[in-house]
Amino acid sequence: MKKKITGLIMALLITGGLTACGTAAGEVKAEAAATDTGTEAETETAASETAATDTDEGNERISFNYIINNIGSVHTIDIALEEGFFDEAGIDVNTVGIADGGVACIEAIVTGNADFAIGGIPAYINAILGQAPIKVFYGGPAIAHEKDPGYQMLVRKDSGINGPEDLKGKTIAVAALGAWYEYFTRLYLEKGGLTVDDVNLTVVPGGQHLEVLLSGQADATVDWTPIADAALENDEIKAVTNLYEVMGEDKVNNGWGTITNTKILESRPEDVKRLTAVLVKTDEWIEANPEAAIADAKKIFEDRGQSEIYSEYWKPFHLANHGLWSDETVQFFIDYMGSIGQIDPEQIKPSDIYTNEFNPYYEK
Repeated sequence: MKKKITGLIMALLITGGLTACGTAAGEVKAEAAATDTGTEAETETAASETAATDTDEGNERISFNYIINNIGSVHTIDIALEEGFFDEAGIDVNTVGIADGGVACIEAIVTGNADFAIGGIPAYINAILGQAPIKVFYGGPAIAHEKDPGYQMLVRKDSGINGPEDLKGKTIAVAALGAWYEYFTRLYLEKGGLTVDDVNLTVVPGGQHLEVLLSGQADATVDWTPIADAALENDEIKAVTNLYEVMGEDKVNNGWGTITNTKILESRPEDVKRLTAVLVKTDEWIEANPEAAIADAKKIFEDRGQSEIYSEYWKPFHLANHGLWSDETVQFFIDYMGSIGQIDPEQIKPSDIYTNEFNPYYEK
């Protein structure tokens, strides 16, 4: 039985909400292959444009170009910019635009239009298998934690849905396929002995999820903070599970990651170390100063002219193990994507995806 995917409301238009940090394997491979031609020359040009320069005081300043993951994203890099941490470290970070999720970020890195960005493990695995010259150089904060469960599955309180087994034959709305929305759904369904073939997995823009849930056009939705938290303010809606609960603390400590082009890692290792040190410092500061971080996020959203939903429900991050990744966690994702037939796990290993060597807490 083939997986049922319908175009409820709108097909693949992902606007008005948090967009994906990943996409389907074939799509990423195709995009990576399509952008590979000319990558070396373009990347070298970008690297030369962002090379170190000397200030009047004689302190060496360096520069990087950064692309924001999506319209609802305020991440470590954005807070560091707001607090002036990059400037204090002699680093100029130029924001070159807002992407449409992880795939667009990867494309910007591959083509040299940006030097670094935030995304998610599934998208990275797919892209690297497609020969994209990218690597995670900083693991960053947990994708979910005790105070922020990450993705949540929402249903109507009168739906009769209380566990994964109750979702058989139901319609589940997600903002994107091949991303965390889909993998979270798959993992939860498995707990009830189901697969995505047993449900109707439907792509609907995140901003429309509450509408389709209340109208009965979807039986469940998968949403990320802050959209999920805003929806839960409605007395008719409840959460049946979340990413933190489904995956467990040890697996959700990794998930986001900051990437750059491998050519930058090779040509500017000391610059990348300086950049990484600021990112670690920022995540530690966010965890130690949550209220100040929330105020920063609100200001960033306001400056962008974005929805109040984003600023009202944004949550501070949790940094696990100083942002250092482990082979075991990354291998979990490789093995899982292999188990559902999306990749050949023998073709990729954790060291192809990430390195901890630029993190100041890394010990060989």
